[in-house]
Amino acid sequence: MFSTSNLFSPIKLPSQMETHLWYSLPNEIKTESLLSQYVDLLSPLEKDHIFSISSHELQKSALIARALVRTTISRYQIGSQVSPRSLEFKKNAHGKPEVIWQNSDDWHPPPPRLHFNLSHTSSLIACGVTVDSPIGVDVEEKQRTMKNNILSFAKRYFSCEEVELLSAISDPEVQRQEFIKLWTLKEAYVKALGRGFSGAPFNTFTIRFSSMNPDSEDSGIMIVPLENPSDLTTNWQFAQLELGGSHYAAICRESNGGASMKVIVRKTIPLVEEQIISEIN
Repeated sequence: MFSTSNLFSPIKLPSQMETHLWYSLPNEIKTESLLSQYVDLLSPLEKDHIFSISSHELQKSALIARALVRTTISRYQIGSQVSPRSLEFKKNAHGKPEVIWQNSDDWHPPPPRLHFNLSHTSSLIACGVTVDSPIGVDVEEKQRTMKNNILSFAKRYFSCEEVELLSAISDPEVQRQEFIKLWTLKEAYVKALGRGFSGAPFNTFTIRFSSMNPDSEDSGIMIVPLENPSDLTTNWQFAQLELGGSHYAAICRESNGGASMKVIVRKTIPLVEEQIISEIN
C-alpha cells in the first residue's frame, strides 16, 4: 500500500498495539541545501558531534539520522506540537536517548509517554516509535559479509541453542542470512531493555522460535534468560521485516496484554516526502 501524507501535519499517536517504523535511504538525499537544512535543526552538541566525524559518508548518515529523529518525533502531538529544532533529549544511564517534554509534570492528565529508538547503517536509517512501551530497533544490510567463520563468531556471542540452530543449516548463504536476522533480534531486545550490550550480553539469553523454524509464518519469538532471569525480562514482542529490499529489520517492544503488534512502515526523505509503505499485523 502506497500513500503520501502531509509532511507538516501532526500524526496521530500510535495505539497501544501499534509500532510506527520510519526509514530513510541516505543515497536518495543528495542536495547540499537539504543537508544544510538538517544541520539547522540540530542542537550545538549534535552539530559538534556530526562535524567531528572524519568520514564524509558516516557524517552524512549521522546527520540524516538526527534529522529523521527530530522531524519524526515533532510530528507526534504531545500536549502541543513542537518544532523539530526545539526538541530536547536526555540519555539514560546506559546512553539510550529519550525526549524531554517541557512542563509535562504539570499536565493533567499525564501525557502518554512516547518512546523511540534509532538504528542505522551507512545505507539505511530507521526510527521506531511507540506509546507507553519501551522499544528497540535494529537494521542490518542483507548482504553484510563476515570476516570470520560465522559459527566461530556465533560461539563467541550467541547461546548454545542458537549456535545449534545455525549449525543445522547446511547452505552457507542461508546460514549467513539467518545469522544476520538472529543478530538483529538480539540487538533489538538489548536496545529495548535500554542497557546496551554491556548490560545484557548476547550470550546471557536465547532467542527461541516456538516452531524452531525462523522462517515459519507462525513462529512466535520469545526470550529465554540464561543468567539473572530477574534482570532479563521476557514480556516482549518481536517483529521482523525487510526494508527497501536491502535490509533486515527487527523490532522489540514491551508486550501489551498479549495483543498482537501492528507495524506501520513509512519511508521518508525528511522535510521533502514520505510514503506509507506497509501495514503489518
